[in-house]
Amino acid sequence: MKNDFRDAADVRYLTGEDIKFYETAGGLLGATLDGDDVGRCDVLRLFPLHQKERYLSVRRQAEGHRDRNCELGIIESLDSFSNEEKALIMHELEKRYFVPEIVKVKNAKEEFGHTYWEVETTAGDRQFTTFDMSSSLIRLSENSVMLIDVDGSRYIIPDLKKADDKAMKVLDIWL
Repeated sequence: MKNDFRDAADVRYLTGEDIKFYETAGGLLGATLDGDDVGRCDVLRLFPLHQKERYLSVRRQAEGHRDRNCELGIIESLDSFSNEEKALIMHELEKRYFVPEIVKVKNAKEEFGHTYWEVETTAGDRQFTTFDMSSSLIRLSENSVMLIDVDGSRYIIPDLKKADDKAMKVLDIWL
C-alpha cells in the first residue's frame, strides 16, 4: 500500500538501457526489463494527440482476465532505442491508434440518442454507431473533429470545411 501521494506518484522513466523490446513468436510486442523477460506488453501514448512519439506508457499485459495491466514505466523519448526497437514501438502504436479519416458520409440516422453512420473512410466503407454525441464528438481543432463509436473505435473528419452536407447536418447541432 502506498504511504502518501509522493509514493503513489512515483514514476519510473525508461530508456534503451533499462528495457529492450522484441517481437514475440505471434508477432506481438514483448520486452525485457532490467534483463528479466516481462513477456507481452503494450505501449500507450500519454498525450495521443500532441506528443505522438514522446511520453509513452509501457505496460505489462495482464496475466488473467481479472488482472490489471501493470505499468512498467514511461518512455520520455525514443532517442535511446535502436532503430529496430523504434520500428517495433511505432508499429505497435500505429495499430493501437489507427484512426481512419471519414471521406464521405453515405448515411447518418439519429434514433433514441444513437446515431447510425454509414461512411466511406480512408480504410474503406464502415458502419458504426455513436451514442450521446456530446461525449462521442471531440473537437480536435477549429476545423477537425473525432467521432468515437460505441466500441471505442475512432474516426476523424480532418477538415469540417470540406465535410459533405450529410455529415454537417448531423454535426451542426453539436458544434
